[in-house]
Amino acid sequence: MRQIPIPMIGRLSGILIATLACASGRGAGQTAITIRNVTVIPMTATSPAPGQTVLVRDGRIVEVGAAGQLRIPAGAIIVDGTGKYLIPGLVEMHAHMSKTRASALGLYVVHGVTTLRDQGSEHAEVLRWRQEIRDGARVGPRMLIAGPYLESLRNIERMRRDPPESRVEPFERARIPIGSPADARRVIDSLAALELDHFKIRTAQDDATYLALVQAAHARGKRVVGHVVTASPAVFLQAGQDGVEHGFPISLDSMAREDRVAFWRQLAARDVGVVPTIVTAVESVFRPTEYFRDLVTDTTAAVHPLRPYLSAFMIQDWREQVDEVTPQRRAYFDRALPVGLKHLREMHEAGVRIMAGSDVAVLNVFPGASLHDELRLFVDSLRMSPMQALESATRKPAEWLRIADSVGTIERGKVADLILLDADPLSDIANTRRIAAVVLRGKLFRRQDLDALLAEVRRMPDIRANDWVR
Repeated sequence: MRQIPIPMIGRLSGILIATLACASGRGAGQTAITIRNVTVIPMTATSPAPGQTVLVRDGRIVEVGAAGQLRIPAGAIIVDGTGKYLIPGLVEMHAHMSKTRASALGLYVVHGVTTLRDQGSEHAEVLRWRQEIRDGARVGPRMLIAGPYLESLRNIERMRRDPPESRVEPFERARIPIGSPADARRVIDSLAALELDHFKIRTAQDDATYLALVQAAHARGKRVVGHVVTASPAVFLQAGQDGVEHGFPISLDSMAREDRVAFWRQLAARDVGVVPTIVTAVESVFRPTEYFRDLVTDTTAAVHPLRPYLSAFMIQDWREQVDEVTPQRRAYFDRALPVGLKHLREMHEAGVRIMAGSDVAVLNVFPGASLHDELRLFVDSLRMSPMQALESATRKPAEWLRIADSVGTIERGKVADLILLDADPLSDIANTRRIAAVVLRGKLFRRQDLDALLAEVRRMPDIRANDWVR
């Protein structure tokens, strides 16, 4: 009898466990759900509506109306929404699934994330995970994927000079070097033939290569999002980059304020989507070094309650990142963060579409949970209202991702991606964490189902052993 290789056993076990988790949350034969007497926060132009009933059948919202006026289908599962609040499922706009590994997909659902945008991973495996989610073999959010990071040849050559044992990430499997305009056109043509939703640029060789890359992607009908790789606002506008991750260089602070605001207004007019990932700076830089070291060595949840639910690869990668939190890095962010927040407030006032993402896989940024931290920072640091913060993780990303016909609001005909909360998020944005239930594409996960899913995550094979190696 032919032996199955150990890595294959791990993959099969992971799929089996995910399937069991999916079955436990789904419920046999479940087709109709009624959430009765709930306050609906629809994220449309209408105000929150108390005393509503929401009917879900075959994965979609079929009715929203006053409680007592809608006929409840025979055999429907009834959820009592009295004193509770219903919002659309959250959209995580910046994650790296190859680094978090497949076990993290369940963590997103536990924290109410029903749509996720991957911003750089090993393409083949995230594509496989997405298909397993679609097939019902895995519990996880809807995934939009970029495929591999697009990097400058110079940056990849620098990484290649490191001794193999000194770097955890198998970067050659998730990053593609581009060294010239001709390279840019060749790589984009090659990647465009794959199943991906957009391109993610991280570094660029020079302005000419950057311009060629965006032009080639647009010619293929694909958006380009990612880091700001040019110091020139004029070159950025000339390129036509569609989305920005982490914000703009602090060098823009040397511009006259009226010139900078005029630049922000041009971004708003072009609907350039900005995902600032403020939580990354706050959580991965400013915590004490002792906290980071305790976090990566802890296995008991004494330091953070989600620590036991992180993959072995992610913890190895975090250990490497701890060594990168130097006094020089802290000093830079001490200067840069206040400037970046000021620019983001200006962008918000200028009408730029700011969306929530947390750069999951960065040190001390947790799948699912850290998106709620980002919403709090939007309120506390960007002076958004709780409603505006919620829009940044529901309707606004759905519109920008061109999936608003399906998700992002609570309306008849939309996919039933919903979060039932125990308290009002409009009175305190922290209440988005108080999750009583999640409906994922029409499948109900009550609190006990979410707790069971969390337990399944902890037993996944990639929690015990690193399954993303060179």
